Amino acid sequence: MAEDRVPPAAPLRDLGEEDRQRYAIWAEALGPVIRLHDREVDNAVIEGLWTAEFPALAALLLEGSGDEAVAEGFARALAGLPRPLPQAMADDLAADFADAYLTHGFRASPNGSVWLTEDHLERQQPMFDVRDFYAFYGITVPDWRRRSDDHIVHEMQFLAHLLALGTPASLADAALFLDRHLLPWAPDFCLRVAARAREPFYAGSTLLTRSLLLALRQDLERTTGLVSRVEPHAWAVQEGRAERQARADEESPFVPGIAESW
Repeated sequence: MAEDRVPPAAPLRDLGEEDRQRYAIWAEALGPVIRLHDREVDNAVIEGLWTAEFPALAALLLEGSGDEAVAEGFARALAGLPRPLPQAMADDLAADFADAYLTHGFRASPNGSVWLTEDHLERQQPMFDVRDFYAFYGITVPDWRRRSDDHIVHEMQFLAHLLALGTPASLADAALFLDRHLLPWAPDFCLRVAARAREPFYAGSTLLTRSLLLALRQDLERTTGLVSRVEPHAWAVQEGRAERQARADEESPFVPGIAESW
């Protein structure tokens, strides 16, 4: 992995205390986001988001990114959840989570290999590439057969780990990891789930995930000097592709054995 690093445009400078604190905040902010992708939302999660004032933190991190409205939308969706959750609403939220992460009901796999390989299969080369990146930092996934290394939860956990380390090298690797592994597919995943979620909360949380990842990459570019390998206009292209695929799926219902299962 060390040999695969791309040299920055300028030598990496030592981080000041302000930089270290900012990326510690980024790492902390990713924690609640990761939790939303990990398991169904429940009363404890909702209370935790309010107690930690997470909507305000998300708005602060997105300030100046052009995606401030996304943070506002998530705050409205969170405010729209009754406290405590009625069982019927908890069931509806669980159904959205299952379709997004467990049953492929939204045809939006949370695993990078499905998006990044021609045959759209799980546990392909992108997963092994991610595993190599983890190994460089001495990290392994607990059970890759249950949840693959390139699942959005594992990839975001690793990203948060790099940010928490707060060294020039770890931040450069965070930028590289975003460019190689998360940004080529996670924004499409988030857009697909947001377009198909029945509950505003999951639409809002996935759009917020996308915006935070993009804003973080911009922040890392300013700090490390590593210019993103993803062209700025590519996001519009990806959005268009996701929308076209969504329309095609609606016009051609999925039939097992004939169409892709994701």
